[in-house]
Amino acid sequence: MRRDALLLIAAAAAAAACSSRRDPVLARVGRLTITQSEFQRKLADVSADYQDYVLTPSGRRQFLDVLIREDLVLAAAQSSDVPRSPEFRARLEQLRRDEEERVRDGENALLTQMWIEDLRKRGDLAVSDAEVSAYLNAHPTEVLFRHVLLATPEKAEAAAKKLRAGASFAKIAKEESLDGATAEHGGEFPPLMYGEIIPELEDIVFRMRVGEIAGPLKSKFGYHVVRKDAEKPLDKSDPQTRERVSRLLEKQKLDAHLQQIEKKFPVEVVDEQFK
Repeated sequence: MRRDALLLIAAAAAAAACSSRRDPVLARVGRLTITQSEFQRKLADVSADYQDYVLTPSGRRQFLDVLIREDLVLAAAQSSDVPRSPEFRARLEQLRRDEEERVRDGENALLTQMWIEDLRKRGDLAVSDAEVSAYLNAHPTEVLFRHVLLATPEKAEAAAKKLRAGASFAKIAKEESLDGATAEHGGEFPPLMYGEIIPELEDIVFRMRVGEIAGPLKSKFGYHVVRKDAEKPLDKSDPQTRERVSRLLEKQKLDAHLQQIEKKFPVEVVDEQFK
């Protein structure tokens, strides 16, 4: 949206508000009203070009006509038999339940975000420059590799045989891998440093020779066949690299903190199919 257009409209609204303590009414449709604040709120949802047009007298009236038509439809619907129908009431109840669930999810996300922010303020997740340098000295490279994820060791072994015989890794990954995120890219991951790969594969991938194929390798996700495509040094002085390491170390500190919390809030997987 165009900031200048919205500022002008907001200024007009403020001027109107000065002359009235109520939200100024722009139009009425039966018992429904269209207020200045509603006009602004709905205008914010349209394209920037149309917002510019609404700054003109004809544009303002045209947009008001759009809102009037919406309220005409609403007024007709309110006076019909639909609001009293069982189907409407059932769908409305579902809508309310869905909205309550969204609010709960939003509340939980906000609470989690603020709790982590509080940990940062207290210094529990602080990562020093020395810690970043030490990590880069211990793990100075990143790797490029691909994988095919399969459900059983037998399927993974069959895929490994085809790949070792010269089959296209990208083709096998696209056709057979259960990891949709990488399958569409031929099984390829972005460049990853130590600590960014799932633990069951990490040490193996870093020990492999470039071009080597390994597998089947079991993880909590299934069975992997992997190929190492490259390994290159990290630029230890690059700010983006150092920030990347800092985020990784912060996550590790958060994970360690959660392990301590788990003593207070034991985790139990109840459903057998997830054990």
